[in-house]
Amino acid sequence: MVTRRTLWISIIVSMIVGGIVGYAIDRNQFQHDDSHSGKTRFINFMTKELDLTTTQQRQLDSIVNVVHPKFQSIRSRFNAEMQKQVDSTRQMIKIILTPDQQKKLQVLNNKMKSGTDNK
Repeated sequence: MVTRRTLWISIIVSMIVGGIVGYAIDRNQFQHDDSHSGKTRFINFMTKELDLTTTQQRQLDSIVNVVHPKFQSIRSRFNAEMQKQVDSTRQMIKIILTPDQQKKLQVLNNKMKSGTDNK
């Protein structure tokens, strides 16, 4: 039998997880949009740390250009699946809330999306 305490703990954990996942998806999307810069930073990092020659840098660049679209595809599928789970969790939580609580939850979700705090 599920107690009220267990139910509330589940709700709170779901909200926290949803917020974290939402933040991660937003952050990941930002990095995705700036992928050219990310590739350049990666190549520069590897060049510095491994003391790559010019030839090795060109070879690394070719490798990165081949595999990067594959990573983007995986990231897109992952983000879509995570967003479905976040939306599903929010719907499950919304069902158990009163109309006033639903409004408060919407405000909380908006704050999490915008990155503002509770001050």
